[in-house]
Parts: sequence; structure tokens; C-alpha cells
Amino acid sequence: MARAASSSSSSAPDHVLVADPDATARGRLMQVIEQAARQLGRRVVIDQAADGTTAMTLWGEHPPRLVVCEVLLDGLSGLALLRRMKADHPSLPPVIFVTHMSRASDRYWGLRNGAHAYLAKPYDDEHLRVRIRDALHKGSDAQPERPFD
Repeated sequence: MARAASSSSSSAPDHVLVADPDATARGRLMQVIEQAARQLGRRVVIDQAADGTTAMTLWGEHPPRLVVCEVLLDGLSGLALLRRMKADHPSLPPVIFVTHMSRASDRYWGLRNGAHAYLAKPYDDEHLRVRIRDALHKGSDAQPERPFD
């Protein structure tokens, strides 16, 4: 459970939650998030979790403006985390799945359960940055992908 902060603006930072069991993957995701935030002139504080249980705890402690999450998490899967938070918080922040689950049916169910975007690994950094910028800029009003786009 580590934190990283990026600074460039005088306003309060946005909290972002990154949940992935792989520390290298979390580091890369954090870099893309920080780049996207800088492009918007925003500051972010990034909370990191290696498993779903820790992600759930962090979500409760620091409600995020954005969640970037692997579906395959120990303790509580990314989908279970999304469903639980959706039940607890009607104004759910955007959730972007960046995952090894790459079948069309996986993407369908991720988006159908409320994810704003679903990117299979390996992912394109620029595509992820676009989705992150949209989510940071618009919050829960960000336009989600449709399951069959």
C-alpha cells in the first residue's frame, strides 16, 4: 500500500486508485496516469493495491476520482470490487480495467458491470492516457465505452 504524488497545479489533488498484483505493471500504470494528469494540468495522489481487499480498503479511506484496475486480483476480483463499490456508492467514479483477461466476453462483462473502459494487456499507452484524461476531466460524467464498440 504505497502512495505516489504528482504535482503541477495549486488545486487539491485528485485521488487515483491503481490495483494490480504486479508491481512493475502498477509502476507503468502510474507513469501513464501521471502523464495524463500533467497534460490536464492536474495533480494526482495515487494509492496502490496489489490485491482486491487492499483496494477496497483504500477506496473507503480515500474515495478516488478514478480507478485503474486489473480484473485478476487476489482476495476480491476487479469485477467483484466494482460491483461492491457500485452497490455502496451510486456515484461511482470511472473504473478502467487494464487486464490480462482479453476475450471479447471478458470485455463485455467488464463494461456491462459498470467499467468505463476495458483495455487488454499489452495495452497502448496513448489509448489509456486518453481514457484517463477523460475520466480525470469529467469524473463520473465520463462517457463509458459500450460493450460492443
